[in-house]
Amino acid sequence: MKVYAVEGLRAGMVVGRDIVDEQGNALISTGTTLTKEMIYGLLDRPIFSVYVEEEDPVVGVPSKENLLDDDYLNCYEWVYQQLEVIFDGLVQRGEFSANALQRIMDEKNFNELCDGAKAVSQIHNMRQEGSYLVHHCLHVGILAGLMGRWLGWSVLDQYNLVIAGLFLDIGKMQVPKEVLEKQGKLTDEEFEQVKRHSQYGHDLLAGTTLNANQDIMQGILQHHERCDGSGYPLHLKKETISRFGRILAILDMYDAMASDRIFAKRRSPFDVFATLYDDILDGKLDTEYGVLFIKHLCHALNGNWVRLSNGEKGQIVYLDESRVRSLPVVQTEKGEFIDLNKNRDIKVECILTANEV
Repeated sequence: MKVYAVEGLRAGMVVGRDIVDEQGNALISTGTTLTKEMIYGLLDRPIFSVYVEEEDPVVGVPSKENLLDDDYLNCYEWVYQQLEVIFDGLVQRGEFSANALQRIMDEKNFNELCDGAKAVSQIHNMRQEGSYLVHHCLHVGILAGLMGRWLGWSVLDQYNLVIAGLFLDIGKMQVPKEVLEKQGKLTDEEFEQVKRHSQYGHDLLAGTTLNANQDIMQGILQHHERCDGSGYPLHLKKETISRFGRILAILDMYDAMASDRIFAKRRSPFDVFATLYDDILDGKLDTEYGVLFIKHLCHALNGNWVRLSNGEKGQIVYLDESRVRSLPVVQTEKGEFIDLNKNRDIKVECILTANEV
């Protein structure tokens, strides 16, 4: 029998001793053959190691199998297509289908797309073609679903936060494309045009049934407000920014920096975390929501493949979640372990998609 970190488990391994929760209740019994779903479930719990009856046949080398989940990918692609249709209808023709949105927010889709650590690994692992704006809004919606669960909110509040995330940047469709996709620094006038997108989005949705939900409407309008009053469009301070606005500000920043854009390459999530934490310390982002997001997302990044600054590829196998600025331990393709907290000469450049791995 051998002890494995949860992040090192693979489908097909056989449990050597009962896996128990915090109260000592058996979650998975001795002799059970692990599935991907079981492993994803363990990643969302404070369980760090599991006894396995037999060693993985590729001991010492991280697995590259099962990086993409077909069910998740199919659900994501379907929701993306439906969201794109809703966006185009609203912006081009002023038409909004509440029924189409309801189909997107079906419980099955909601549960599939916002499924803990699985969701984070999948949106990083999949190759995304089409509109960056729609992908970004869908990512923020998914992250919003995770945040709602991490906060222990009611299902209704979770759903509303997801909807606010899905529509937060729809106003950018009314900003000139050449400004949105400009490479290099925007002029002051161009930046003012971009800054109007949150008001544009709010105004677009004011003519729909969503206008009755002030949580959603405030979240869309306020996702660029900052707790110190330095944001836009209204320069609100923390006490006057809605909880949706404060949360979406964090999720929007994370995905914008961690994803590929036309004018900028994706950054390491750990560089993004450092930026978010600096903004927390500077009083720009909400402390409670920001720290909770970073800690939970760090946990969810376990198992993802990364490109290192020395040119090697590796898999994140451990993160100390007790420290907000913690860096990962990475196992390279050769089976070597690099603790990036100690080896500061090497950094994570980015999370790799399944195709890049």
